[in-house]
Amino acid sequence: MADFTREDLAFTGYSQTIDSKDYPKTIEVLDRIYIDKTEELEVIHFCNQFLKKYKVPQTKASFQKAESFLQHPSLENEIYRSQLLDWIASNWIKL
Repeated sequence: MADFTREDLAFTGYSQTIDSKDYPKTIEVLDRIYIDKTEELEVIHFCNQFLKKYKVPQTKASFQKAESFLQHPSLENEIYRSQLLDWIASNWIKL
C-alpha cells in the first residue's frame, strides 16, 4: 500500500508548520498521544495510520473518508489519537 500525500487530501487550508523536508524527524511528533487536526502532516499521517491499522479498502476514497471523519461534529473537541481511531473505526460503516 502506498502512503497517501497532501495531493490526496479532500480538504484544504491546513496549517503547514511542520516542514515536510524534515518529515523523518517529525515521526515522534506525529506518533504522539494527541493529534492537531489543523496540521496538514499530522492529518496525512493519521489517515495513513488508520488505513494501515484497520481492514478498510486501501484507496484514496478511504483516505479521504478518514480525513472527513476527523471533521465530524462529534469529534470537534476530541484530540486523543486512540479515541479518534476507535470512533472512526466504530462508525466507518454506519456513517
